[in-house]
Amino acid sequence: MAARYFEWRRGRWLLGGRTYVMGILNLTPDSFSDGGLHTHPDAALRRFDQMVAEGADAIDLGAESTRPGYVPISVEEEWARLEPVLYAVRRRWEGPISVDTQKPEVARRALEAGADIVNDIWGVAHVESMGRLLAEHGAGYVLMFHREPAYAPGQVNLEEMVATLRQAVAALAAGGVPPAQVLVDPGLGFAYGVEDNWTVLRALSRFTGLGAGLLIGPSRKRFLGALSGRPPEARDVATAAVAALAALAGADVVRVHAVGLAREALAVADRWVRSG
Repeated sequence: MAARYFEWRRGRWLLGGRTYVMGILNLTPDSFSDGGLHTHPDAALRRFDQMVAEGADAIDLGAESTRPGYVPISVEEEWARLEPVLYAVRRRWEGPISVDTQKPEVARRALEAGADIVNDIWGVAHVESMGRLLAEHGAGYVLMFHREPAYAPGQVNLEEMVATLRQAVAALAAGGVPPAQVLVDPGLGFAYGVEDNWTVLRALSRFTGLGAGLLIGPSRKRFLGALSGRPPEARDVATAAVAALAALAGADVVRVHAVGLAREALAVADRWVRSG
């Protein structure tokens, strides 16, 4: 079998040998699980150092909350939150930096400032606008499935999800962004009902082979709270369990808040399934 790589402007990951961890660093005052904890650059950098020490393979910086019912902010406000931390992280780390934004202008500024990857919750709707930036900079892309209106509870359409993502990957390739630069994300917690997340997770193998690899973002999300009854900040064990099971099902990258816990769970899963 040919080697698979996820590529970004300054490097690449060999996929299939182990599961990579993307650590979430929220710079927002209103994120659903840790809003306000890392809004000051010094606090953000302390958290960054902790995630790197715990084994993060990439860091995902987010400066606009996308929790349910979020209120969009301006380009200038988002960039004001993001800019100082992005520059500081870039100076102290050679690893891949992802920027979680749905705004092409913020993505452009971030890529020019040294970011490597754009993580876009509206990826399937932004193929043209984000695609031009990605092609220009050779950046990686987390292409997430999203739709408006969301599927009604119990009505998630896996065939449509897969077809939409496949078409988006093809459109990106036609615009100069090869599949090797694209991680596909089925969008846990966004475009379908709470219980439908389990339907999508049980079908993860259907989302493999669409781009370079498969990323999932289960961290602290509401479907885990519905199962355990715990608040967001107490859902890291459940998140690690989902991460490990997803690795067994073919996920290449997991995006989490608690890097160390996920890394330990993934070491078990990877040893179980990926070594002879």
